[in-house]
Amino acid sequence: MRTLTFKRLIGSGAMGTVYEAELGAPRGFCRPCAVKVMKSATPDHEHFLARMRDEARLLGMLRDEHILGVTELVMVDGRDAVVMEYVEGADLAELVREERLPPRALAELGAEVAGTLRRAHTAKHPSSGEPLNVIHRDVKPANVMVTVRGGIRLLDFGVARAVFSSRESQTQGLVLGTLNYFPPEVLAGNEPSVAVDVYGLGLTLWECATGRDWGSPQHRRDAFDRRLEQRLADLGPGYARVIPVLRRMLAWAPADRPHGGEVEKLMLSVADGCEGEGLRTWARRVVPGLLARRKASDVKDPLVGRRVVIATLPEELSVDAMPPVPLQFHDPTSVTHDEMRSPFAPKLLEAEEAAPAPAAPAVPARAPRAKPAPRMHVWAVALVAFLGVLTVGSVLVLVVLLVILVALRA
Repeated sequence: MRTLTFKRLIGSGAMGTVYEAELGAPRGFCRPCAVKVMKSATPDHEHFLARMRDEARLLGMLRDEHILGVTELVMVDGRDAVVMEYVEGADLAELVREERLPPRALAELGAEVAGTLRRAHTAKHPSSGEPLNVIHRDVKPANVMVTVRGGIRLLDFGVARAVFSSRESQTQGLVLGTLNYFPPEVLAGNEPSVAVDVYGLGLTLWECATGRDWGSPQHRRDAFDRRLEQRLADLGPGYARVIPVLRRMLAWAPADRPHGGEVEKLMLSVADGCEGEGLRTWARRVVPGLLARRKASDVKDPLVGRRVVIATLPEELSVDAMPPVPLQFHDPTSVTHDEMRSPFAPKLLEAEEAAPAPAAPAVPARAPRAKPAPRMHVWAVALVAFLGVLTVGSVLVLVVLLVILVALRA
């Protein structure tokens, strides 16, 4: 019998709640973990459950020390839940509200995240060796965690694009992520590439250096370039070495942005020339205080303090056994914060923590139907009718002539 003992609430969103917990197993084995418990009654439950299973499959194939690990899917009180690696840390969105990153720490952070993205972008299927073609699509401060020792974890691959045979949710033709971090090509409705993640990382680093939001995206080239130069000028002389790299990462054209591996090398070179605190020193000074204040103001929750017996998902819903099922999703109708509909992209599906969209029914299997015969054009129908009338008229004339001839001979 396995159990989960829920210690405290970490965070809550529209689709689920995340807890710090302890996983217990027979013979006294136990280990810390984080558990995301899905809310039971949501219109888009099946869609998010499919994405959760896809994320677990993908992370099982990536297995990177800087990507938050997902271990298994279970049932908690009749609700679907995902058991994840527990890491003592805080995301950049929280940390930047406390204190901006100094230049050296910023460059080291950029190098770590860029290297993690490069490994994800170039990852291959562990069995077939085929490229997974991973694109995270939602790189932002809230999805980068910094640990108490200055390590990083890239979070939330729930909207990532990847190619593997057991994938359930279909994302072709859908624009996923957070609107304010969309690059120009995504706003224009083009297919995303790995350059999308480099752009998101560039915005993330700028916000970590300034403590401000970049703002809503620009779809005109002149307004985009003007804002870029204004934002880079706001960084000040202390970030002079970082600015040229950020300018390339935030280029208008995706082809002009460096790939993750190049960003990693450039940022490491920049860090060597910067003074001040490095990432580890900064994190050890800032992160523990934030965590202590968070624990002191813990919110009460019905699961906190309980020990719950867990069950694995039915075999047909397990991560390994679930075959790919084509799903069809409706466009979202509500517009809030991270799920704003872009006027430049026809389909925008909200991020995981946004308000739920309408239900997403599975497409039932249909028997193949015979291809319908092509319909005749109006002029063709008229021609056929005319020929028919002409034929009937000719026959009648011949009959009349024959009757006259017979009468004359008589």
